[in-house]
Amino acid sequence: MKRSGFKRPERKPAPRVPLLGRHQPKPRPVAEPLRVSDGTARMVVPLPKAPRAKPGKRAPMKREAEWMTAITSYGCIVCRRQGRGFVPAAVHHLLRGGQRIGHLHSIPLCDPGHHQGATAGSGEVSRHPNKTRFEAAYGTEAELLAAVRAAINWTGE
Repeated sequence: MKRSGFKRPERKPAPRVPLLGRHQPKPRPVAEPLRVSDGTARMVVPLPKAPRAKPGKRAPMKREAEWMTAITSYGCIVCRRQGRGFVPAAVHHLLRGGQRIGHLHSIPLCDPGHHQGATAGSGEVSRHPNKTRFEAAYGTEAELLAAVRAAINWTGE
């Protein structure tokens, strides 16, 4: 195939428009004047959006929130099994492969104490960072979850 003597004109590259990428700051909201019925002007500043939750974490649904309220009002399951009665608890989410299973798979553990931060002389084993020792002393997390569900008569509906 023979080339013709015609040469295409060179195209100028389109001007680069700066895009808001991951590493560029987002523009701040600008104050806008607002006229009120009495004729005076006031400045209204829109509120910036709240920061997004970490990936993989979301707000609990209604049923999940009810579950977490029920278990925190029940108290620490390990302290109950030891005969201490009600001890205020924090929600501990169970994991599978390093990922949360879900809000409905969580147990109440006291903080500091059985959840995290147990002192050496207290005789308690905290779940974080001693999962193996914790489960040897108090039972597996699945057993504790089943015990909490039975204790508060949770049907999951």
